[in-house]
Amino acid sequence: MILIRQKVAAYVLALTFLISSDFLLAQVLPDQIWLHGINDLIDQPGYGNSYLKFESGQVSTVQTNLNMNFESTMAVMPDTLGNILFYTNGCHIANALGDTMQNGAGINPGEMHDWTCPTSGYTAPMGAIILPFPDHPSQYYLFHMGVKYGLERKLNFGPFYYSVIDMSLNGGKGEVISKNNVVADGNFEPFVAVRHGNGRDWWLVFPEYGTNKYHKLLFSASGLQEEPVQLIGQSLSCRYIGSSAFSPNGIRFARQQHCGVVAMDFDRCSGQFSNDRFLPLPPNAFGGGGVAFSKDGNKLLVSTQLSVQMADLTQSTPYLDTIVGSIDIIGSSLHLMQYGPDGKIYLSNLGRGKFYHMINTPDEQNIGFQQRGFDLSNFVVRTLPNYPNYRLYDIPGSTCDTLGINAPIVGISNSNPSSKETIQIFPNPTTGILNWSGLPTHEPLTIRIHDALGRLCFEQQVLESYTNINMLPDGLYFVLLVGEKGNIMALKPTVLSKL
Repeated sequence: MILIRQKVAAYVLALTFLISSDFLLAQVLPDQIWLHGINDLIDQPGYGNSYLKFESGQVSTVQTNLNMNFESTMAVMPDTLGNILFYTNGCHIANALGDTMQNGAGINPGEMHDWTCPTSGYTAPMGAIILPFPDHPSQYYLFHMGVKYGLERKLNFGPFYYSVIDMSLNGGKGEVISKNNVVADGNFEPFVAVRHGNGRDWWLVFPEYGTNKYHKLLFSASGLQEEPVQLIGQSLSCRYIGSSAFSPNGIRFARQQHCGVVAMDFDRCSGQFSNDRFLPLPPNAFGGGGVAFSKDGNKLLVSTQLSVQMADLTQSTPYLDTIVGSIDIIGSSLHLMQYGPDGKIYLSNLGRGKFYHMINTPDEQNIGFQQRGFDLSNFVVRTLPNYPNYRLYDIPGSTCDTLGINAPIVGISNSNPSSKETIQIFPNPTTGILNWSGLPTHEPLTIRIHDALGRLCFEQQVLESYTNINMLPDGLYFVLLVGEKGNIMALKPTVLSKL
């Protein structure tokens, strides 16, 4: 990006607030904000809105008035500082002021919308995801799943929609420029997303109920592309639909219903599933629920209403074993699962409650289950976000790692924070020459400069008291000093402006 010189100093000042003493690029990601609450009786105990905010490994509850009721569906998009840009309960899209965004009324049209909106919020569990439009900085796609009651008196999912929000319009309050576009109509199940192996694009997957068909979309800078439907594994037509999930590292996928789970491997480059396995649930398992993985994707976790099951997918014949039984779940129930940015799994309750259940150690055999493990100040009614892993980026060295996007330098620890206080680079902004002072002399150093997308733009050993970066285009850059033993020192952002 080209920065006009008059705006450079203010831009640098704003961005330095994104840099903590130990971490570079510590911007807020969408999954650090979780909205909930019932707003219609705001003066009564337990009613009103609040949201969870995850930062620095801690979780805090922020009381607010969102002017919205949440029943099952919730999605929110914050800016990089954690300020809410817009959000939805599946009925309408609200701007940062809590007002209905221009053209944001009436999403998920139909009978279910008319029954539930605006009194309670839309009833599609984990039924919405917001993703930034790749290479279109002001635009976002809201993917949302409609629901309807079938003849058997249960929820059927479909159509699958998308709506487009442009935050550059309406004085920065945003506008919905395209709404309720039907991607596919039919009888589906809840959908999930995972980042493409190129580090920029996204795969979206929504299974077709009662079949072994998996519908896929590729969301790229060109927009949406519908991929061929893949038929694989056992058909699932249990009565109670649960959910689907990708493993945090994107290598596995699981689809859960109350009679069993289909687990498969996933290729983030081609978007193809393989190595399908069916894991039956115990005959007494009641109701569909949540599904999640350990961080390495090797352990599968499944929740029914009154149990948590685990399977080791590295075994030749994996099976689900009960590790949390009904004796540990008294007076409540388990529903869906969602990873938090703190590495813990949060589970919703089927009814109304002021709590989430928690799995504290999903990578261990003793998962550290806590019934009602996280207390909330407001009632939650089956509402959990549907967040992909925003911290998953490219697959280095893969056939699809072609865009030059490397995993952004998020959460890279400064291994020598005391040294950072003495190292200085100047001037900032620079017209092309970076001068150095306070460099440690005990080991050779390499300078690495990344752009705002995390791409490596410049690398050389530090031999002089200055470095010429005049060959780089104007823009914002992040500077790392890397020692011979891999020690990393992250410095303040630098602006190059040759104007």
